Amino acid sequence: VVSTQSTGSSGINAEYGVRLHTYPPWATVLRVWDMFLCEGVKVLIKVGVTLLLLAFSDPAIRDACDSFDKAIKYLKYRLPKELLEEDFFVTELLNLQISERTLKEAHLSQLAKLKDICG
Repeated sequence: VVSTQSTGSSGINAEYGVRLHTYPPWATVLRVWDMFLCEGVKVLIKVGVTLLLLAFSDPAIRDACDSFDKAIKYLKYRLPKELLEEDFFVTELLNLQISERTLKEAHLSQLAKLKDICG
């Protein structure tokens, strides 16, 4: 892949290897992909909302992550692995109460932002 992209090893993000253990379990990734392929983009919005609700449900964590940078670092490095386990995460995702109208509005909003950015 590196040689086909005309980049040397310096183009590879060194952080990737260090953070590999923080990615969701493969079973969770496959379930989310399955849901996405069956239900469409609304699943991705629900995944994002579910992840944020689970990650920042503790007021102490919300207070500690008082900036975008701190929140991203928490999600990257300190998110408890059990929150991403397949059965737990998918159950929380399916129990999330968001109306179809709200999902559609969020999707259209993101499409408009993408159009503004990309032209």
